[in-house]
Amino acid sequence: MRHLIVIAALLPFTAHAQAVYMGNISGTLTTGGTAQNATGFNPNRRGCVIQNNSTGDLWINDLGTAAATQPSIRVPAGGQYACGSPGSPLAPNGALSVFGATTGQTWSGREW
Repeated sequence: MRHLIVIAALLPFTAHAQAVYMGNISGTLTTGGTAQNATGFNPNRRGCVIQNNSTGDLWINDLGTAAATQPSIRVPAGGQYACGSPGSPLAPNGALSVFGATTGQTWSGREW
């Protein structure tokens, strides 16, 4: 058994790096009560996160235009919306639409 450990430790190991693009999708609502895109269509998106920096709710939709109703996802003040998972090739690649009631609501976001 001890010999197997030594042999395994001597085998060559090759690491392959994969470039990861990290895009800033932070923003501010220019008109309250009207949806706007946080980011557009991205066929290479593997994941994303948006944090609501506002005192009011934001609504996120990866299926179409966001509104304060289903199928949009409510993100309360200080909350986060995340899509995809590390190492997963599955994440929504359509535009991410954001809706909030008040002009000037902000979010911080990244996509990779």
